[in-house]
Amino acid sequence: MTKNKTKVSFRKGNLVTLNVATCFTEQNHGGERDYPLSNWHNDDAGIVLGHRKPTADELESWYSSDESKGINSAGETKLPPIAMRVPLYKDECVTVVRGQAKMDACWGNPKSGYAVVQKRSGECCFVLRELLTNA
Repeated sequence: MTKNKTKVSFRKGNLVTLNVATCFTEQNHGGERDYPLSNWHNDDAGIVLGHRKPTADELESWYSSDESKGINSAGETKLPPIAMRVPLYKDECVTVVRGQAKMDACWGNPKSGYAVVQKRSGECCFVLRELLTNA
């Protein structure tokens, strides 16, 4: 991975793509990473996962499914999903909705350093700013 981090800033309406150097390994897409960002399958396919909050309909369907019933392997009640994964592809161009955002990643403090981007399908998600570059 590259050692010098440059501050990346985007404005609403900018078109951006994934930065190959910071997202992917050398052997797959000519990036600068020694190890994949999430896993080797996504690195091979040229995918970076963004995150978004589940919709009310998705939560309602989870609560009514068998997956929410019972207890987990630790003997505790199951918790609803707090984030949904959104795949972003290497050559996909997305629009910046918000250049600087904080993502509520868990049941803790929000994490900064994210941008909110919108795919052509209209789906919005949070992505680390350092993983993006201007198109």
